Amino acid sequence: MRGWGRRFTKTGRGKGIENLIPVFTIPLPLPAFIMIAIAEKNLTIKETLSWAKDYLARYDVPDAKTEAEYLLAHALDCKGSGLYLNHDKSLTIDEFQRFMDWLNRRVTREPSQYITGEQEFWGLAFKVTKDVLIPRPETEILVEEAVKTVRSQKSEVRSQNTKIHYSEPRTPNSKLILDLCTGSGCIAISLAQEIPDSKIYAVDISERALDVAKENAERYGVADRITFLQGDLFEPSHPSLSPFKGKRIKVRGYLLGKLKFDLIISNPPYISKKMMKELQPEVKDYEPVTALCGGEDGLDFYRRIISEASAYLIAGGCLILEMGYGQAEEIKKLIEQNNAFEHIDIKKDFAGIDRVIKARRKG
Repeated sequence: MRGWGRRFTKTGRGKGIENLIPVFTIPLPLPAFIMIAIAEKNLTIKETLSWAKDYLARYDVPDAKTEAEYLLAHALDCKGSGLYLNHDKSLTIDEFQRFMDWLNRRVTREPSQYITGEQEFWGLAFKVTKDVLIPRPETEILVEEAVKTVRSQKSEVRSQNTKIHYSEPRTPNSKLILDLCTGSGCIAISLAQEIPDSKIYAVDISERALDVAKENAERYGVADRITFLQGDLFEPSHPSLSPFKGKRIKVRGYLLGKLKFDLIISNPPYISKKMMKELQPEVKDYEPVTALCGGEDGLDFYRRIISEASAYLIAGGCLILEMGYGQAEEIKKLIEQNNAFEHIDIKKDFAGIDRVIKARRKG
């Protein structure tokens, strides 16, 4: 600490942040007296952003300017545009301390979304933790295609099981949807928002992920139309949110075997073992491996989903899946070889990459 004091005194406390910052030569966390000195200068938003951008860039954080803006906007609880509309506003010590703490985490390559605890998707702010995959913009294409598909389908009777009790009355236009590998629940919740008559079952193997998804569903008022099931794809072992008055019932294949869905949708793990090693630190070091790795070639979950999906779809029902880069042809072959589907269609994302594949069950 004394060494830092000597270095700080030599630099000069009143010479401005541009003279102070170059003395940062040791790993984080930064010494407390330096953070206090910066805060006492009453730095404006504009000055803070300028410094933070350079600070993140020094640690090779990608897109440092955007990252600095994102974190500061959340630290000040304002929109991004507010940073520039109020660029001459000074930060309080508490505001700067929060921002500095977040920067310290970001330079370790922890994703900003985990730091702030949320990620926007489909115009909604979803809670995210390290137990769930961070929703990506390209997954909105999956939701968009699902909404178009469901709205164009004809309704049919889906179950003969009179013991199944839904949380709301069924109507002729109701749609039954199954979301596999739901994670944060962003897909299921977005669909519930867009399709008011839908009843959705959302499955994930992680109980902690389902806790996050349930909280997101409650935030947006759709928890009564989404049943969260913990388990492995089509074999959930028990409901995380049971329609039977909150009881947890351990029944293999609970409910799903009794139902026929209009739509089965999934953004499954699709990163190959080889590619896992090449991912950015933000992904491979922080996001849950179980939500990323799809086996040796990245296609393990597709093989299982495609081989079993037709048994849970109505005639004319659709299977819609998100895909990784370069996987479209292999996944299309898997669907063709299954012989239960027709009208296979592939949609590209904004970068021109084959991102979503859709197939309709024959019959």
